[in-house]
Amino acid sequence: MFDWRRAGSWCGLAGSSIFLVAWATAIAATPRYSFGGQWVSDLGVGAGASFFNAGAIMAGMLSIPFAVTLALVLRPSRLGIAGSMFLALAGVFLMGVGVFTENAGETHWIVSISFFSLMLISMTLLSYPLFRSATMGPWSGQFTATIMLIGVGFVALYGMESLAETVAVLLIAIWSLAIAWKLRWYLCVVFPQGAPGGRSMR
Repeated sequence: MFDWRRAGSWCGLAGSSIFLVAWATAIAATPRYSFGGQWVSDLGVGAGASFFNAGAIMAGMLSIPFAVTLALVLRPSRLGIAGSMFLALAGVFLMGVGVFTENAGETHWIVSISFFSLMLISMTLLSYPLFRSATMGPWSGQFTATIMLIGVGFVALYGMESLAETVAVLLIAIWSLAIAWKLRWYLCVVFPQGAPGGRSMR
């Protein structure tokens, strides 16, 4: 029988991996691009635009079933469900980053800022229920809070500049990979015959 939760964990792994490969490929195809010295979205209008934009769109799409799986595992935690909903919404705006490139002007700025803002809200809400989750373990909440604080710290030190944005994108990708891997391990290794519902406290 098809297990949507197990598929969602794979979507989380695939989405982050695809984006990182697409990002690296776009950089390789754009020799004059300065990593950390230019906005990440500059790749969406450069020589490797097709790779970067496709990666953003695919990662955004795959993050939605990943977010749904996370909500199922963390239920009945209201914070966990709310954080997962914001994660899914962030995925929609990530798709928007790939569709509305810098050539779209203000629209690109709106979808980009919305993506980062929604991710910050999502990770803030998810930190505690992940920490309290018997499924995910305390480390997942601690890891989420650490990743979030590092990102906020870079913004505080460097402002809304290209270096802080690059670090934020890397941190989000690393976080997604780690949480998705933990979900996959729980759903496919601990309970391979069908995972029970989440046991997270509010």
